[in-house]
Amino acid sequence: MNVAPATGGVSHNTYSSFNVSKAGADLNNAGINARTIVNQVTSTNPSLIQGAIGVLGPRANVILANPNGITVDGGSFVNAGHVVLSTGQVSFSDLAVAPGVTQRNVVLTTNGGTITIGAGGLSGTLVNLDLIAKRLAVNGPVTNDFTSSTGGIRAIIGDSTATYDTSFSPTDNGHDWLASSTSPGSTSSGLAVDITALGGLTAGRVELIVNDLGAGVRSLGSMYASAGDVVVSTHGDISSAQGSITAAHDLTISTSGAVSLQGEQALAGNNVTVSANGIALTADATGPSRLSAGNALSLTSASGIASRSSEIRANSTTSLTAQGDVRAGDSIVAGSDVAITTPGPVSLQDAQVLASNNLTVNANAITLTDDAAGPSQLMAGQALALTSAGDITSTGSTIQAGTITSATDAIGGDVTLTAGGNITNTSSPANLGIIFSANGSTSLTAQGDIINDNARILANNDVSFAAQGDVFNMINHTDGANGGQPLAYSDRGGSFLFFTHTSSGFSVDYGTVSQPDQLAWIASSGGSVTISGRNVTNSGGIIQSNDGAVTITAQDAFTNAAVFSGQANYSHGCWIVCHGSASSSVMPYGGMIQSGTDIAITAGTVARNIGGNVVAKGNISVTAPVTYAQGVTGYSAINQDRGFKAFFGSSWAQIIAADVGGGFAANGLVMLTGDAVIDGGYFTGGSGGHDVLATGHITTLRAPARTPVQIGQHLGLTAWGWY
Repeated sequence: MNVAPATGGVSHNTYSSFNVSKAGADLNNAGINARTIVNQVTSTNPSLIQGAIGVLGPRANVILANPNGITVDGGSFVNAGHVVLSTGQVSFSDLAVAPGVTQRNVVLTTNGGTITIGAGGLSGTLVNLDLIAKRLAVNGPVTNDFTSSTGGIRAIIGDSTATYDTSFSPTDNGHDWLASSTSPGSTSSGLAVDITALGGLTAGRVELIVNDLGAGVRSLGSMYASAGDVVVSTHGDISSAQGSITAAHDLTISTSGAVSLQGEQALAGNNVTVSANGIALTADATGPSRLSAGNALSLTSASGIASRSSEIRANSTTSLTAQGDVRAGDSIVAGSDVAITTPGPVSLQDAQVLASNNLTVNANAITLTDDAAGPSQLMAGQALALTSAGDITSTGSTIQAGTITSATDAIGGDVTLTAGGNITNTSSPANLGIIFSANGSTSLTAQGDIINDNARILANNDVSFAAQGDVFNMINHTDGANGGQPLAYSDRGGSFLFFTHTSSGFSVDYGTVSQPDQLAWIASSGGSVTISGRNVTNSGGIIQSNDGAVTITAQDAFTNAAVFSGQANYSHGCWIVCHGSASSSVMPYGGMIQSGTDIAITAGTVARNIGGNVVAKGNISVTAPVTYAQGVTGYSAINQDRGFKAFFGSSWAQIIAADVGGGFAANGLVMLTGDAVIDGGYFTGGSGGHDVLATGHITTLRAPARTPVQIGQHLGLTAWGWY
């Protein structure tokens, strides 16, 4: 086909029908030397391109415009520079660039029509390929073999007005000949772009722009930029499933709608940036979704971010910023920092959030939970900081800063938790709850309570708790029968001759510890432990500092208590001969406060040690109106079924009740400011226990004792519990 003479470098050609069979067609530019060849369909016939469109003579830019729609199924372009397929109306804008010299720019106004790529696809080696239509359906491969970080494939979908600067040469890949593109902001529904599983866009750079408000994008195929960026910009929802998006440089996805990735692989050699009104990553039968950046990765949502069974990874920083919920149950990995920020809640279930450098989370509430697959993990190579306007709750999960590199070396920074509500660290039946700083300090600050329940809060340097509410370091216990109080019986039956049937016995049930292998620990190996709160309670837990001081301040009450579990039973019966039987599985758990140097305890109302032990290599000081050293009855069993009586069929047994714990013991001084009460416990200082100083009175209600249990007299020494 001979093309029309050029005006201002543009050859304008009109057709009632423009179709190309598999045999192909040529545009003869020889002797015309047009920089741009415009082919405009003026009838109502759509175009079908099934073969190659070649430019004879000098290379030229080619525009095919058909408002009725264009279908390409096996089409290609030869000897063309820039190519535009458009369903827009053609007009021209003439510019006087010099006296007697006119430049004719091409204007395409689009408000309808669809470009459809069939299974045969569209190919070429082009400076750039533009697809401009109201809608785009890609059912086959669209490939531009020209490798450039600035040129490739660009789709402008929806209502638009595009102006092309025809002064640029068809071989110029250093300038974008699209001078401007504007949109009236029309509203559409449904899919503006639909890329099927057999479809794809492959070029040096891939750009997908949807102008209409509410118009969606669905991709089941691939988008691949071999030299530059992949850019997807819409005003509707974007869904991509079981496909791939790959960018040699940056990947940018932005929309005022939602982004949903399902079994999708989205990779960028440099940065990944996703901005939307909701971001969701999920797995499907093909596997997890993956977002991966060679440099930085940023997710920004005007509502929530949800990632489940997927992977978010960056070699540099990873940033998640949302205005709603952030929920993850997968892997978030950064070669540098991870930052998660939202005024809503953050919920992590079986999630691995790993930062080689720093990890920060700022939210209205932070919740970590495990599941059958394993614990959630927040781990930073350097510092880790969680800040919540409400609660911070970690169940069966790990929060850790730094690592132990060898038996003696550690790296990393501090763990800092700050909550406007409560901080709760608890274990699950399957997984320990751990908060740990390998090379720094662990600091918890709460406007509410701080609760360590069957879990561990540790640091190789200082550990500090500051609560406006109560502090609990505790283990879970199920009460026994009768609340742990002994039950006795005695019975005298009938007589025969000189023999009378008698029976007596007792039982005590201290209940059970549900997770005996998961004691509550608050410990520092190389620093101090500092705890302050309204009430401070160590119930069955351990508070320990190997090389530093332990300082505990309670505005009201301080309580240290061992938790007792197990049962003790005794029975004795006589009928001609006597039989006795005793058993005991009673044992204490925790209730230990230990320091390699000094221990200082301050309480506003009362300090109690009930069955536990407070032990210091240095001094112990307790400042309280009254301090109780209270032992708890423990039971041991003695059974004797040998000897003279046993020879005649008798057996003998005994239960021994003895005070357990309730002691304050120091290698140095034990200093008591206020009164003290000894109720089966003790105060022991250095120099044989004589270095105990008190500003008030020390009253001994009962010294520690060990005595056999006598039915009908006494069954124990003191009850376990406090009131």
